[in-house]
Amino acid sequence: MRIVLLVLVLVTAPTVAFFLWAWGVRIKEERKLAGTLPDWQDLPFTWLAIAGLVCTIAGFLVMFFTQNQGYGGLFTS
Repeated sequence: MRIVLLVLVLVTAPTVAFFLWAWGVRIKEERKLAGTLPDWQDLPFTWLAIAGLVCTIAGFLVMFFTQNQGYGGLFTS
């Protein structure tokens, strides 16, 4: 049962994420056509770069706390 739920979550999570993204794009296009789109939403690559930087920092933190390489690995056995 656990495997079935895991597969369902792994299949439905990207599908749900895609539909949320499509919904957000539709709202953004409607606001752009109406002229009510804020200036900060007109810079998608800025937000993409910020998200990438945050994910990179999070990845380095996870590696530091989980891998034992002599200087880190606080939670390794």
